[in-house]
Amino acid sequence: MDTKLITDITNWLKTTDLAEFCYQKDHNCIEIKTREALPAPVQTTCHLTAVTAPAVGFYYAAQKGKSLSLKEGQTLKKGDSLGFVETAAKKHAITAPVAGVLRVISAEDGKPVEYGQPLFFIEP
Repeated sequence: MDTKLITDITNWLKTTDLAEFCYQKDHNCIEIKTREALPAPVQTTCHLTAVTAPAVGFYYAAQKGKSLSLKEGQTLKKGDSLGFVETAAKKHAITAPVAGVLRVISAEDGKPVEYGQPLFFIEP
């Protein structure tokens, strides 16, 4: 398609109140959209607090020989244990940063985790 034609169409579109324009001739097709044609960005707010992995390693809910039963919907106090991430050098404790209700458990016992990966979501 001729670039002059594209420029002419674009300049013409700026003089109109059209938000989008489609031109087709022979086997050529051009579609132009202005910012006004784009959907408005979705505004979301999240009231959940993410608890993320403090290091790369393996997540465990409890020490060997002990048990920690976490369930979605469970009420937590600030500082309650949520397990730990074990690395080659150390065990990093994971505690509830806020009091609230445990809404999402995305961590799986014994599975590898990445630094910053969300493991839990708490509703304060």
